[in-house]
Order: sequence, then structure tokens, then C-alpha cells
Amino acid sequence: MYPLAKTAAVVLGALVAFSTGARAEDYPSHPVHVIVGYTPGGASDIVGRLIASGLSQLDKQNFIVENKPGAGGMLGMAYVANATPDGYVIGVSVSGTMVTGPHLQKNVPYDPLNSFAPIGMIAKAPMVMLSSPEFKDPTVKNIISQAKAQPGRIKSGQGAKAFELAQRLFNAKAGVDIGVVSYRGGAPAAIDVMAGRVTLMVDTIGAQLGSIQGGKLVPVAVLDSKRSSLLPNVPTVAEAGVPGYEAAGWLGLVAPKGTPPQIVAALNKQLAQVLAQPDVAKKLQSLGYEPNPSATPQAFDQAIHTEYAKWGKVVTDAGIQPE
Repeated sequence: MYPLAKTAAVVLGALVAFSTGARAEDYPSHPVHVIVGYTPGGASDIVGRLIASGLSQLDKQNFIVENKPGAGGMLGMAYVANATPDGYVIGVSVSGTMVTGPHLQKNVPYDPLNSFAPIGMIAKAPMVMLSSPEFKDPTVKNIISQAKAQPGRIKSGQGAKAFELAQRLFNAKAGVDIGVVSYRGGAPAAIDVMAGRVTLMVDTIGAQLGSIQGGKLVPVAVLDSKRSSLLPNVPTVAEAGVPGYEAAGWLGLVAPKGTPPQIVAALNKQLAQVLAQPDVAKKLQSLGYEPNPSATPQAFDQAIHTEYAKWGKVVTDAGIQPE
């Protein structure tokens, strides 16, 4: 009986492998659903439709965007996590749903590190530290100097938890105590910074580019590891005196865990081809994003793990309790 059972298992395994390989080779043979966890018209939706259009042209098959908003994008990610792992449901993931948000909520309907097969990063969403036009000498060195001289006096207004974490990381790296004032969005935070009621704020470059160009907000430093093409004359925080500092949001593509590696690899390669198209890159940059394709799915997976651990430590060190 044992030899027969063993033979049956080998044959069954071979059939499964053949079936999976055949699906991967023929992929995609029908439309692919691209899940966006936000409402139509927002930045994530625009980017998702841009990428879906590019993939449709490459594959000669429809990549259809479906919006499944709720719980700060987490409902859409949960839908992807629970989908059949055959490559016909993929999702637009963002840093908020993958590496920061899961540390801030008690009940997350998926495991950000184990529920997905990462495909590749799409783009970074660089953040920027901004000051009121009334603040004299708006430089990182001056801010650190003043913050050390009078701990807690300087305040930083934040319209989202991700920006608060970026500020807290700055505090930790620079060894300062800059207070955090929470707002219901970047717009009301910006109003108070413009008026000089609050000294600083953190936001994405794209969200505040108009106010920067209009002189209503002053860019102090870019929080990414490199300068932004939208603000080429603004130094990074690391360049300005805080070595090793980096904070940036991002968007990427993921599939459900168990999706055949051949399909994941093919999508990663095609995503890079889409992002290399000049019109796609230009559109992303106009929205405040920097195209940043991952060389491999494994590289994106490693980036997710690294960022997850990094922001988890920031949350723990700051004593922030999940809600």
C-alpha cells in the first residue's frame, strides 16, 4: 500500500505543478482585477488606473480597476488577501496599509507580512518638512538648535498618523523634543502653519506643492533619502544634518499569498516596463510621486519587512497605543 500511496502522491504533485505552470504560461487569459482600497478620483485610484492601463496595453488583456474603500484602505487589502491566488486579483498597496497603519490599529484584517505575494513597488511619495513663512532661518540645523534650547516649544502639525510618525522619527534621530499637534487632514494643519500658529508640519510634496510654489509654506527639507525632482534645491534631512534619516510613503502592487512565482515575476517585469514609459513617469511626477520600480519581487518584499520593523519601533518608542 505504501508504494502505491507514494506513487499517487508523486503523480498528484506532478499534476498540480503542471497545472500551475500552464496557468502561468497562459497568463493572463481573461481580465485581471486591480483592487484599490480608496474611492475613485483619489491619488491611489489615479495611479492604479494609470498602471492598469499600461499593463492592459502590454498584455493585450484588460486590467480592470475596482474600488473597495473602507478602513483607511484596509478593506481593499483584505479582499486581495482572501482572493484566489491565481494572478487574476491583484491590489494597489500603500505604505499606510502595509507598514505603518498595522501598528496603529488593533484589528487588522490581514497579515501585512504574510498575506501577500509582493509584486513590486510603483513609486515613492516623498514627504517634506514645511515651516511657516514667518519662521526665521528655516533650516534643519536651526530647528534642532532651537528645539534643544527650548524643549517642547516648537510644535509640528500633522494631518495623518504617517506624518506624525515621520516627525517622531526625526525627533528620535535628532535628539529633540518637538511637540506634535494632530489635525483632521493636511489642509487645516497647513492653515495654522501658514498663519504662524504652528511652526512646522509634515506632508507629501504633492499635497502641498501649490502652497510651496505660492510662497505660503517654506520647504525645510525633503524626508526621502534623495532630493525630489519637484524640489531639486531643497536638501534631504540627512544632507541637512540628521544622518540616516529617511521617511517616505509609497505605492506598490501585491497579489494574494500563493500566487505562482512565474506570474508574480512576469508582473514585476511588466510593471517596470510601464514605469519606464516617459508619459507614465511624467504623470506620476505631476502627482508628487517618484517612479521607483523594484528590481525583483523579493526586493519589494524585503523593503516591506524593513519598513514594517522600522515604523513598529517608532510606534513603540513613542508609546503610541493601537486604537
